[in-house]
Amino acid sequence: MNSPITGKPMQLVKEPSSLQFRKEAFEVVYHAFECADSGERFTTDELDQINLNQVHNQYREKYGIPFTHEIREIREKYGVSSKLMSEILGFGANSYRLYESGEMPSVANGRLILAINEPEDFLKQVEASSHLLAEKETARIVKNVEDLKKHEDASSLEAFMAASVFKFDGVNEFSGYRRQSLTKIAHLISFFAQEMELFKTKLNKLLFFTDFGTYKSRGCSVTGLSYRAIPFGPVPAEYDKLYLKLAEDGLIEMEQKPISGNFVDSFKGLVTFNSELFDEEELEVMQKVLGKFKKVNSKTIVELSHQEKAWLENEKGKNLISYQKYAFDLVNLG
Repeated sequence: MNSPITGKPMQLVKEPSSLQFRKEAFEVVYHAFECADSGERFTTDELDQINLNQVHNQYREKYGIPFTHEIREIREKYGVSSKLMSEILGFGANSYRLYESGEMPSVANGRLILAINEPEDFLKQVEASSHLLAEKETARIVKNVEDLKKHEDASSLEAFMAASVFKFDGVNEFSGYRRQSLTKIAHLISFFAQEMELFKTKLNKLLFFTDFGTYKSRGCSVTGLSYRAIPFGPVPAEYDKLYLKLAEDGLIEMEQKPISGNFVDSFKGLVTFNSELFDEEELEVMQKVLGKFKKVNSKTIVELSHQEKAWLENEKGKNLISYQKYAFDLVNLG
């Protein structure tokens, strides 16, 4: 970006700062362009969004307010429109749609939305609002919820197994403020596997650079995976359980191949990559990671990951790595 004062290119500055939201201060890595001659700073819509996302992430986590993708998923699983959901919950006519688009709910509204993730609690809200709904509409919603409850009961073992994989499950700074998604992880593996031979060590780093690169550009991760710093660089926490789960579900295939006298795990995706599962910014980062590391071998990508502050400051204790603290310092992805 050129300075509106001098017309010269400006440098992007990232530094710790504090921003106010609803009368509270939150620590962020503030992004702005700085004019070298005047010292004035300027932002773009994109930088404003990165700064705001950091504040919103922390506010949602602090007060238990669901994230936009969770708000949308809760509504979609019940098969109702955003307008109808607003009516059921007693919100303003367009409130639920605005919450899905990124507007921050009040703490009370946010917790109500989180509560109705449980079908029984949603049914209570439907019953309380039945006087506002057509009888046929109420009956349809109730049937959908009852069918959903049967499905959830039947898949309780599956949910238990998924929870055992995601030991570090949680929407927080260690997941990039995303709920973990086996589906997106499987399709991301397919994306890379269709372009290169994919060994475990390299795959671990590709996932890391994709998730932290996306957080760097927008303030949230792609997969919701947590990462730990180990001697071979950053890796998904419990990655062996993760890959075994994906293989058992028929989403990926693992095969041991002899390399330099050792057997190493090689991966293939068993799902056809679906780009519609990812938004434009996620796809852009995925392409950047592919272009940067497609022809790089496992040894080199490990060495590159060792240059990252995320690994350097966490390897000694084999700590989980905070997206918020380290993603903006990523050096090997532009």
